[in-house]
Parts: sequence; C-alpha cells; structure tokens
Amino acid sequence: MTLMIYTLRKLLFPVIFILFSLNSFAKELFVPMDLVQWKYKGDKFSCSLNQAIRHFGSIDFVAKPKQPLGVQVNSFYVKTPYERAILSQVTSPWESDYPPVVIEEIGLAKKAGKVSFYDDIENLLEAMAQGQWLGFRLSSSQLNEPFDVTVPSVNIMQAMADFNQCRAQLPAMAYRDARDVVLQFNLGQRVVSSSQKQTLVDLASYLKHDKNIKRVLIDGHTDNVGSSVANLQISKVRADDVASILRENGVRSSLMEIRSHGSRYPVANNNTQQGKAKNRRVTIRAIRKEEAVKRKGS
Repeated sequence: MTLMIYTLRKLLFPVIFILFSLNSFAKELFVPMDLVQWKYKGDKFSCSLNQAIRHFGSIDFVAKPKQPLGVQVNSFYVKTPYERAILSQVTSPWESDYPPVVIEEIGLAKKAGKVSFYDDIENLLEAMAQGQWLGFRLSSSQLNEPFDVTVPSVNIMQAMADFNQCRAQLPAMAYRDARDVVLQFNLGQRVVSSSQKQTLVDLASYLKHDKNIKRVLIDGHTDNVGSSVANLQISKVRADDVASILRENGVRSSLMEIRSHGSRYPVANNNTQQGKAKNRRVTIRAIRKEEAVKRKGS
C-alpha cells in the first residue's frame, strides 16, 4: 500500500522538480502527466509535434520534405558547460523497470540553444505511440551529475495522428531541390528513364503544393552530334516528354514554358565524351513570384 501511494503521488501530483546547483548536484526535470499536452502544428511544407516544458524550453518532432524525421530540443540549458546531449526512450514507471534505450548521443556547439537528433526517430515515435516516454540528458565532464528531462507520452495520440497525416502529405522535394533540376540523356535517348520519371513525379508533388511558383521553365539541349535541325528536333522531343510527365502528375500547362535549343548552349566542351554527356540535358527551373519580379525589374 505504501508503495502504491508513493507511485500515485509521483505520477499524479503536478510537481516539477529542479535542483539548481550546476557544480555538485543532479538536475532532474519530470513533466507531470497532467501538464503534458502534445500539440500538432503544420502546413504544406513542415509538420511539428510539440511539447512545451516550463523552466526548460520545448521538445519537437519535426518533419520536412526530403529530410529524415527529427527531434529538436530548444532550451537555454543547451549550451556550455554541457558538452553532450542524449536522446532516449524511457519506460513508463508502471511498466518493468528497464534502463533507458539510447536513441542518439551527440556533441553540443558552444553557443547552441538547440540540438537536433535524426537517428532512429521513427522508432522512437512509434514507441511513444505504444506508451513509452521520451528522455533527454545533458552531460559534461566539468559537472558531477547530468541534467535529465523526462516527458510522458500521455495526451499525444490525437496530436500524433494529425502530425502523421501532415507528414504523409508533404511533397517529395524541398524548394532547394525543386528550384533547379537537370536530367542528363544518353546518346540517342529521346524520353526520360524510369528513375528520371520518378524525379519528375517528385518535382510535380512540390510544384502542386507551392502556390508561389509563377513559372516553370523547361529547356531541352543536345550535344553537337548531328545536324542543327536534327538537334533542335530531339531537344524539343525531350523537353516535351518532360512537360508531359509533369502535366500527367498535376502541374498546370499554364505554368510551363517549354523551349528547345538544340546544341546552341553547351555547358561543357563537346570535344570530349564527358562534355557531350553533360550537354545532352533537359533543365527544369521553378521560379517563384518574388524571383519573377526581380527578373522583370533587372
């Protein structure tokens, strides 16, 4: 009975305890379950699952296009004298008393303020959906004891469901990837390969999401093998094929400007096979509204 009362008091009383000595005592912050409130926030290009922590900062699961799922810890404690940060999976107190499972350990920058983890975060999130908790530790060779933060996974299921739905709808590319895409063509290749088609499908997923895209420039180029007329024709066939795939995957025709240049604008020396290979290409350039205004004014 005494043990049960102790356990209930530990779990249910809204107590945050921090021991503040930096030199000789451990710091431990346990977020009380009745104060845990995981919150989802997201848009077309990013998703976050956030837990704010009083007297500490926040812990966020973060998802963005073309990036692995991450955990970002923002806190004024994430700085010197602490040198290392550890993210862990922690067993809840009412389960068997297993030691924490270390997810990732990394060094800290001197003036950090935040630290991000990317290893095995998918499994950590799934474990939290099954009732496991999140642990975070700061340590230093200059201090006798670490600083531990424990965050329960209560009140997370609805926010996690919204977060996962947001993740599923993220485009397969980020703007830095979609802005300039170059597809190289083999000698005699007139249409895109299967891997190039997947690149275009991914590109289309981004172009459909970003309402700031004003223009998509598609330019076909060749090497100098063959006549000018033949090269102009094959560069048009390649550019048209690229545009057709983008159109099939939801990119509006009104956004696309298709141009064929033949061998007129080489990017490498056509006297070598390597140079010719670089010149056989279709480039796709996504232009945002602010860039279009700058180009018009320049």
